Amino acid sequence: MGTSYFLPRLVGPGRAFELMTTGRHFDASEALEMGLVQSVVAEGEEVEKALETARLIVQNNEYGVWMTKTGMWANLDAPSLRHAMELENRTQVLGTFTGNMGEAMKAFREKRDPHWKPL
Repeated sequence: MGTSYFLPRLVGPGRAFELMTTGRHFDASEALEMGLVQSVVAEGEEVEKALETARLIVQNNEYGVWMTKTGMWANLDAPSLRHAMELENRTQVLGTFTGNMGEAMKAFREKRDPHWKPL
């Protein structure tokens, strides 16, 4: 369920139409080429690749990850660029109250890892 909604957004309407109407099978390299997956790893390396990605995500501040995830999915259905920018603007303003945006800028200037404040 949801294929007709998600697939065109992931691979484009033309490719989605072709895949959905033919039902043809494709391999991992084609899935990567069409943007259906982010990466392809050798069998048995899936967990390590997932953990590597998770480690990169948790290096970022909690609020930023939460709002990036929320905003991206909400803006997928935004009726216009203006609406999407309004949501992003609100998120940025709210983010200043965490203190983490200032810490990010300071850490960047000082060439060090940031020390995030928890939510």
